[in-house]
Amino acid sequence: MASSLTTFTDEAKIALDTLSGRATGLFSPSLRLGVTGLSRAGKTVFISAFVHNLLHGGRLPLFAAQKSGRIARAFLEEQPDDAVPRFQYEDHIAALVNDRLWPDSTRAISELRLTIEYESASGWSRMFSSGRVSVDIVDYPGEWLLDLPLLGKSYGDFSREAFEMAVLPVRVDLSQEWRALSAAVDPKA
Repeated sequence: MASSLTTFTDEAKIALDTLSGRATGLFSPSLRLGVTGLSRAGKTVFISAFVHNLLHGGRLPLFAAQKSGRIARAFLEEQPDDAVPRFQYEDHIAALVNDRLWPDSTRAISELRLTIEYESASGWSRMFSSGRVSVDIVDYPGEWLLDLPLLGKSYGDFSREAFEMAVLPVRVDLSQEWRALSAAVDPKA
């Protein structure tokens, strides 16, 4: 009897936590923004500059809500997933502004939660309350982009496609040495 009561209590707690999380999401939604690009493309600088401009009311002429003055405030909050390292925003800004150093390459995934309080563009929504959205900005290492073609493919499929692309007219001259070397290798060795 005690174990079934414990199970019922645990299930009730889980249900309440789930309900609470969903209700919170209705009133304060969150978005996940993944920032990715090739290595040394400037992802870390982009994230740092974007967050810095929102936190300090900087110029963002292409961001309509900021341009029209509807952003009431922006602030950093604790990130939702403690298992993912926090994006080191403060360190990157200090390096850029004080030391004038470009940040090191992203070596691992990291994230930062930025919460924005705003006035809705819709007059109807403005009558009830201001809006609030949390943006979870996720910084991915650039090298991961190179692995995307491998998703959902076997090594054999990927290799066949690489050989097919190597003989396309635009690549045939560039791949000649690689194809000759590959032909000399026994794939079953």
